[in-house]
Amino acid sequence: EIATSKKGGNLRAVLGPRRPYDDLAAVLGNGVDPHLLAPIMVEKACEVKEAVEAYFQRTEEHAEHAARRAREVAAQAELYYVRPEGGEPVYCNIYDLCITGNERDGKKKRANSGLPVMGMGIYHSGIEVFGKEISFGYAEGGQTGVFEVPPKTAAGLMSKITFKESVEMGRMYRSQFELDHLLQRMASKFRGDTYDLVRRNCNNFSNELCVCLTGKKIPSYINRPANVGRGVLSVFQVPAMAIGKFVEGVKRVNKVKEAQDALQKNAEIGPPSKSEMAHWLGEPSQGLNHSSDDGRPSSGNVFVM
Repeated sequence: EIATSKKGGNLRAVLGPRRPYDDLAAVLGNGVDPHLLAPIMVEKACEVKEAVEAYFQRTEEHAEHAARRAREVAAQAELYYVRPEGGEPVYCNIYDLCITGNERDGKKKRANSGLPVMGMGIYHSGIEVFGKEISFGYAEGGQTGVFEVPPKTAAGLMSKITFKESVEMGRMYRSQFELDHLLQRMASKFRGDTYDLVRRNCNNFSNELCVCLTGKKIPSYINRPANVGRGVLSVFQVPAMAIGKFVEGVKRVNKVKEAQDALQKNAEIGPPSKSEMAHWLGEPSQGLNHSSDDGRPSSGNVFVM
């Protein structure tokens, strides 16, 4: 499937959710296992250098984990096209938004302290099924905003969140093949540059995916601040934090919009002059005929670049 921009241009092929830990492991090389790296990234609060050092210090865990992971992969491959008898449990994994960190004890201060009592907590969420957690966040360049991580490890990629709880939402009766096909379609639908903190955020995505899988909505309190509008969100200064590295703050969103405005402005300048066309095409300027008095091609000429 191909994602298409609002102006009709093709962006990049969407093959399914992004896998950030797999991408990081591929960069590191040396057979790094993303499923073993992920919890270490959570432990080290997104600090890649410290996580990698810790990873290679725990060599004794690697063999045991690799054997266990190989058995899991083999079992999943064998049942890839089979619908699970009795259904597969589906969970909504919920993360608190954190605003500061304590350098002395390494703990994060939760922005939601006291707010759940008021029904006004601010959260990140993802849907866990078949041993993977799927969520949505900001991304540039026409990439999908849908991403997949090992369960309960999103905090290893987004420093502003910390895992809170997992809520069982029901059971799913799709096969892994059917789930992957659904996620491919949703990955095409939820492009990263369509992310909006209020109208199209991670909780909106989690809710839609959860309804598709179980017929049930995620707990209503998770996305309540978005439902009451931007005014309440600004009180908690959420736009400045932008929920972690996948969003990269409102400033990055503004940069994308500025770039789009610049392109639009350039498009309004008009067609190139005769001499400019000759230069681009590598032809002498006198070779281009039918021009107007101001040196620009007349309306009867069409140039395909």
